[in-house]
Amino acid sequence: MAGRTDGQTRLRLRLLADRRLLLELIVRPIRHILAPTDFSPSADQAVRTAADLAVKFAADLTLLHIVAPQYYLPEMGEPMMPAMEDLTETLVASAKSRLAELAAMLQPEPRCVVEVSLRKPADAVCHYAAGHGIDLIVIGSHGRTGLMHLLLGATSEHVVRYADCPVLVTKLERNG
Repeated sequence: MAGRTDGQTRLRLRLLADRRLLLELIVRPIRHILAPTDFSPSADQAVRTAADLAVKFAADLTLLHIVAPQYYLPEMGEPMMPAMEDLTETLVASAKSRLAELAAMLQPEPRCVVEVSLRKPADAVCHYAAGHGIDLIVIGSHGRTGLMHLLLGATSEHVVRYADCPVLVTKLERNG
């Protein structure tokens, strides 16, 4: 691609009439794919798509779940702090367990790493991708109609806008 010197991975995505995605690799191979998940059906489908792509490209796959910070009202007082910390620890432990189960279902391929992040979800995905050499993010949409944030979901929309790497948004296929 003449005139492109930024060195970033470039993908040209075309949705074909039969709804298959054609990926044309233009600059460099995809070596590391990030699949954020909230364990919803839409995210599960995105994880399956990411796993398929990881196998095809011989890429590593990272499954990421974000646990949003648990806030408290100062009016609730200091006694609430230990309860919030306990809640966060419980949420993180549960997420790690579910991610491990999900990764085990994808084995033996692709190579899969699981991570849990404690941040605001949309920021966590972009931050993780930027800090870990992610070449492609595969994220699920909510599949709703209407405005863009309803179509993609607030997290997906933010990731599409602000990620430093290409983003593939998958739509949940409904049977029937």
